[in-house]
Amino acid sequence: MSNTFGSEMKNGFRAVNSESVAQQKKQLDWINNHLKGESFIPGKYFVHAEQESGNSGDGNIPLTILYGTHTGHSEDIAYRIFDLAEASGFEAEIFLMEEYNYPEVANAKNVLMILPTHGEGDPPVNSVDMLAYLRSDECPSLTDVNYAVLALGDKIYKSFCKAGVDFDEVMKERGANNILPIVKCDVDYEEDASNWITTVLQVVREVNGGAGNEPMAGAAESNGSKDTSYSRKDPYFARVKRKVRLTGEDSLKDVYHVELDIADSGFTYEPGDNVGVFGNNPVELVEGILDYTGINGQTEVALNDWSLPLETALRNRLEINILTSHILASYYELTNIEALGNLLVDEEKLDEYLYGHDALDMLMDFPAKITASQLVSVLPELSPRLYSIASSQKVYPDEVHITVVAVRYRNRDRDRKGTCSTFLTDRIEEGSWIPVFIDHNLGFKMPEELDAPMIMVGAGTGVAPYRSFIQQRNGDHVNGESWLFFGDQHKKSDFLYREDWEKFRQQGVLTELSLAFSRDQEQKVYVQHRMLEMGKELYNWLQKGAYLYVCGDKTHMARDVHETLKTIVAAEGGLEPEKAEDFLKDLKKQKRYQIDVY
Repeated sequence: MSNTFGSEMKNGFRAVNSESVAQQKKQLDWINNHLKGESFIPGKYFVHAEQESGNSGDGNIPLTILYGTHTGHSEDIAYRIFDLAEASGFEAEIFLMEEYNYPEVANAKNVLMILPTHGEGDPPVNSVDMLAYLRSDECPSLTDVNYAVLALGDKIYKSFCKAGVDFDEVMKERGANNILPIVKCDVDYEEDASNWITTVLQVVREVNGGAGNEPMAGAAESNGSKDTSYSRKDPYFARVKRKVRLTGEDSLKDVYHVELDIADSGFTYEPGDNVGVFGNNPVELVEGILDYTGINGQTEVALNDWSLPLETALRNRLEINILTSHILASYYELTNIEALGNLLVDEEKLDEYLYGHDALDMLMDFPAKITASQLVSVLPELSPRLYSIASSQKVYPDEVHITVVAVRYRNRDRDRKGTCSTFLTDRIEEGSWIPVFIDHNLGFKMPEELDAPMIMVGAGTGVAPYRSFIQQRNGDHVNGESWLFFGDQHKKSDFLYREDWEKFRQQGVLTELSLAFSRDQEQKVYVQHRMLEMGKELYNWLQKGAYLYVCGDKTHMARDVHETLKTIVAAEGGLEPEKAEDFLKDLKKQKRYQIDVY
């Protein structure tokens, strides 16, 4: 087939038809070619103590490392700190926050906290209760506690690193001593995190009166930073093996099943994990920005140490299809436009403006004469999009499957397209190669007890991970009960993976299948309505140890499902609403209520 991107210029991502993936990777100039925000500089916030001869290290300096985690990145950082601290002589201990005895924090001399933020400000589930404790009247003064926070996040979102900020603020409110300003890491966190590890241990040493030896150079680097495995920074170019539309002709949505060949990648994944995909921006949006600004697309711009045409940067390297408060703030610093400044301080109007708008809207609504380099300075790096894996590696050892719905809408007399969704549905073909990596999701895993009952709730493409779950059980020949609640608009056109579910039902690996097609009758019916109808049986499943999974839309579906669950638990368990909420919290602590929403 023809190459969709054809003669895309160097330094950009492109889908290619080539037998040599390695050669293509070299041409893409990928490694170390990312945009970065302000980097964290070790030594910026303290002066190194002079080393004394004969010092044997950090003696008995205690150190408590607490972390919350979504995908495992913060856990990796936490254990790197722990290993380095132990090697440096600290008396270190490490805890996942939900496993820590919260009142002990008042007795901890030095506390390091590592917190990721998921989406629009969501903290890890395993950190929520500790945050609640710190905010409660039960928590005493922490004036004898030294602390520092490393926050992970994504500048795409308005609430960048909010989970870490929340912990930082509550520790200050409790009187704890902040020994190092909070460090907020964007998606390419590795360099800043490594610098923070080295710096924070030196600061802890100094505030405790020690001057011990500094860690060996490179000791704070990730164990994975020196191997040759593929990652977000060094993605693997997977061949699109198969792409097929799942929705019927009458559907209002374009949903595709995409199969990627990962035979020589070395990737390993589990049900519940994600695939990160680097797409590119719609050409219409790139042309719109160039036409409106009047800037020549062939103007060379610098991204880190690289030079490339502005058109290529806008198409393949920069985030132009969504707006964030960070982008608007950067543009305001550049232009000092009063109307934009007023918008930035009005939270309600700002939220309204950010929704559904892009960089061209910003440029048109707040016009200013800017250069190519100034435009580039305002825009962040184009982030990969994550898709739930819809296959089991046990069944498809050399493939990974994803389910993609094309995002299309019209706003302000312009047709809008999702960056990565339409890249996958419209702009690549079978046989093309695309940059991908595996994103492990520790917060959405199948039961450790292989035959434990599973209740799976998903609407639309939120059903994707459950295909992986059931395939895995089928491949393992596990006979545990499973119950799928699936919802969409029309049964005829939107019953995603219908043949798979019906086959699994016949084989007995899928025990129950409850369907909700909202527009097949006058009164709309959603998955939560089906759950309520089956409330008694659903509660009985929970009582016998079932694991409950919810995947899909965060704004409406996940919230409504949670409220329905609370109603069911209260009614069937004879509990007050508050106790029903506690019941669901306990399920989360037991990892029996897992949520993956977007």
